Amino acid sequence: MAIALNDVVEIQINGTVAAGGSNSRASKFTYHYRLATLTTTPTKVALDTIFQTTVATPLAALLNNRWLQANNSVRDVNDATDPPVFFAHALAGLIAGDGLSTVLAAFHLFRTAKKGKSYRGGKHYFPLSEADVTAASDDILNAAAVILHGNLLAAEVSAMTDALGNVWVPCILSRTLSTLRSNPTTVISNDITFALLNKRIGRMRHREVKSVY
Repeated sequence: MAIALNDVVEIQINGTVAAGGSNSRASKFTYHYRLATLTTTPTKVALDTIFQTTVATPLAALLNNRWLQANNSVRDVNDATDPPVFFAHALAGLIAGDGLSTVLAAFHLFRTAKKGKSYRGGKHYFPLSEADVTAASDDILNAAAVILHGNLLAAEVSAMTDALGNVWVPCILSRTLSTLRSNPTTVISNDITFALLNKRIGRMRHREVKSVY
């Protein structure tokens, strides 16, 4: 089934964080876009191309160089049978030097025009770097890191126009309100209106590496 007007697509950036004395960790960052303007029959390759430039590039710019992108996957959420298509990429994190623990992350909060848990979202980004913090204020991102995250925030809330002229608007997909496992699906999404950066360094316990004795 072809992607139709107002369909929601899911794009995942898949990568790996190299081992830092213990085991490596997989990374997966998930985004959703609504096809807001249909000019020409959309293709996943055209969408992946504009997404890689718009979002993946500023993402790599703020991650530690332990991170390496493997691929992006693109699928149509409105069709439960639509398989993801994988596009190989190899962007690496651009921040050199020592990395912070894999459990430490920066959080981007997304809001829509509606209130409630089902109408907001966010992303936890890792691996961070020691260069992202400064002595005496180690619990928060420093000014240089805030600028890099600001570049990604701007990309995350901006509509993308692919090479075919189709316009894709970032949105929040409600997995609670939607029915996605079988056709016909019910997809409940809302366009992202703005995003905020939490400057505090957060913690994601499920990203803990194995113990080393």
